[in-house]
Amino acid sequence: MTTLTKTVILDDQGKSVSFSREEFAALVGQAAAGFGRLSLDEYVERVWQLLSRKESVTVEQLHQTAILEGLSYIDEEEPDWTFVCARLYLRQLYREAARQRGYDERERYGDFYSLLVALTEQGVYSPFLLERYTKEEVDAIGAFLDPEKDKLFTYIGLRTLADRYLARDYERRLYELPQERFLVIAMTLMANEPQKRRLALVKEAYWALSNLYMTVATPTLANAGKSYGQLSSCFVDTVDDSLQGIYDSNTDIANLSKSGGGIGVYLGKIRSRGSDIKGFKGVSSGVIPWMKQLNNTAVSVDQLGQRKGAISVYLDVWHKDIFAFLDARLNNGDERLRTHDLFTGVCIPDLFMEQVEQRGDWYLFDPHEVRKVMGFSLEDFYDEEKGRGSFREKYWQCVNEPRLSKEKVPAIDVMKSIMRSQLESG
Repeated sequence: MTTLTKTVILDDQGKSVSFSREEFAALVGQAAAGFGRLSLDEYVERVWQLLSRKESVTVEQLHQTAILEGLSYIDEEEPDWTFVCARLYLRQLYREAARQRGYDERERYGDFYSLLVALTEQGVYSPFLLERYTKEEVDAIGAFLDPEKDKLFTYIGLRTLADRYLARDYERRLYELPQERFLVIAMTLMANEPQKRRLALVKEAYWALSNLYMTVATPTLANAGKSYGQLSSCFVDTVDDSLQGIYDSNTDIANLSKSGGGIGVYLGKIRSRGSDIKGFKGVSSGVIPWMKQLNNTAVSVDQLGQRKGAISVYLDVWHKDIFAFLDARLNNGDERLRTHDLFTGVCIPDLFMEQVEQRGDWYLFDPHEVRKVMGFSLEDFYDEEKGRGSFREKYWQCVNEPRLSKEKVPAIDVMKSIMRSQLESG
């Protein structure tokens, strides 16, 4: 089979440049350096055939074709193709960053201090770093940077880092490269350390990050050094049993989700379906409608396009709405009662598991009625010791209180519902 020896490459200015098969083979050889058992000749021939069918291709199309073909070669015999593809993709990242920042792409990385200044002036980086570190310190930190560490990335790891976490301007043009992200994270985390040892700690943190010995929480990876977001992964909130409290919590949860935090929301204080409101019997709609509201928040308030909101909701196993709660993520039934985008969790005391083991009965209560009749909140108690404690004492008080309405169900039925929900929805 005859093949063209040259194809036409369009550079960034749209100029035509001849590009030979030998030059492409040399490019692949550089990307595959150190991986001796790969089928390079076959791969080069396949990619070159694809390129030769077109009158001209851009540099991006050249790399994209090479990467897609390389990914198709990954198997248990030749897993190292993922590193070859990562190195081909790195060339694209180097080109894009160099084009935006005005340096020669063959240098791979530009001046670190200039990057901080440029993105701070654009409002992407917070002024915090330039305020806390002098130019001399930033230059010293920039000297820690080791471009060779980029070769440790697999393709999917590098792609994820580039798509979600590397700093871009407001037009989504790439400025920051992987090792610079690690440096910015290290600087942010060590900014408040004593000045005498701060640079040494930045170097140590960068060493651990760049060698992929450790990573940081997703919001830290995404937001460190930037003018938006925060650095913590997880938050917890308790929703109060009032209209004002419910909507205030939803606003707080939306703001946390916007800034990159996952939220665990305790719903156990909300009165159950059929409870009274201001003395009017049977008018409460229970926890499900408020879960629907949180579900909409999780979907609509994403984290600056990096990932959708992550909200987990928790309810006590003795709450009257527990069965509706456990069904909320199922894929069948009334969609008005489903919240597919929330994660659900059940608060389980030891006493419940004892009743399951003994095939005993379990009682469900309305937390609002417990507070009104008993004068305490059952959810506020726990067993201080194994087999004894304040929770079981208060629970049996509620069971034996004739003024409290309650539902009696076999404990094993509640457990089966938990297991079914977990099996069907993960």
